[in-house]
Amino acid sequence: MIKTISIAGLQEGMPFKKPSVELSELSEITSSGHLTWVECVVDSIIDDTPTILEKLGISMDPSALLSGYVSNYEDRIDTLGLMVPFVVPGNNKTLTAPILIFMKKDLIVTVHDDYGGKITRLYNYAPTVLRKLPKEADSWADRQTILLARIIDEICEANFSILRLIVERAEQFEIDIAGSRQVTRDISLELSNMKTSLLTYLNAIWATYDTVHNLKHGDADMVSDDEKILAKFEVILGRLDRQIQMSENVMQMVATGVNVVQTEVTNKVTILIIWWTVAGTAELVPNTIATVFGLYPNHEAVFYQITAIVIGSAALATAVAYFYVRKFFGQKLGFDKFKKFRKKSVK
Repeated sequence: MIKTISIAGLQEGMPFKKPSVELSELSEITSSGHLTWVECVVDSIIDDTPTILEKLGISMDPSALLSGYVSNYEDRIDTLGLMVPFVVPGNNKTLTAPILIFMKKDLIVTVHDDYGGKITRLYNYAPTVLRKLPKEADSWADRQTILLARIIDEICEANFSILRLIVERAEQFEIDIAGSRQVTRDISLELSNMKTSLLTYLNAIWATYDTVHNLKHGDADMVSDDEKILAKFEVILGRLDRQIQMSENVMQMVATGVNVVQTEVTNKVTILIIWWTVAGTAELVPNTIATVFGLYPNHEAVFYQITAIVIGSAALATAVAYFYVRKFFGQKLGFDKFKKFRKKSVK
């Protein structure tokens, strides 16, 4: 189902915007303007896009774009088709949603589902953007190329904001793991989701980079040949290149930080095991001595002597095990932490 169709454009050199129109009105509106941007929000891109394209007289099959991996570029001389990914946050993961862009002479059509709602920010101030476009009749390619570059740039900026969310999630994960109070959680699953989110984001940026590169160097008839206007795509490519570098650095940072946290957790577990060994040794020695004394006949008569020997052996075994661990492993029992915990409990 088609949810919303919005239109913005130039008519007799003046910008106009209609936030909501019917599908049946598209043909009349698009034929009367010098440049028209049709912004469509649909439930199903696969099912609803052909209906919109048929009404606008665009013969390109959207499946040709959707068959690509994350992004795609299709030049049919009189029609140019693009698929660019939106990166959206999911349930502990990052997902991608496609936005389809079709361009004919004096017509740009964008089709996406609710995930692509961020592009409406650009539509909200479309009259300001359109007012700055060339007004000459023979500058139609320049006008729509500038608007296309602005739309793609808006998508790239919206995608870049997702990287900040991924970084915040990674930092919170490290804080939670390193915290003194832990809850039951599947650390391996969370790490896998985090790395998958970064890889999904990185793949989307790389795919967008390839599409913009093809757009700049593909020499499509629907795109301007003016080098100054094409330089706008070069600026977008430069931003995408920096985003790729930043996302790769974030991936290394997350991997390093997680390794450090895991090492620290492993060390804490090792210390705990060592001191449980000390406790086990302290109990094993007096237990063995008590068992031996239990075999003596009439051992009840020397009960106090046996008790003293058992207690003394327990203290001696504990001291030997403690100093052995301190000397060869360099691990402290951590009385300071117990004192701090006691102070907090008293408060």
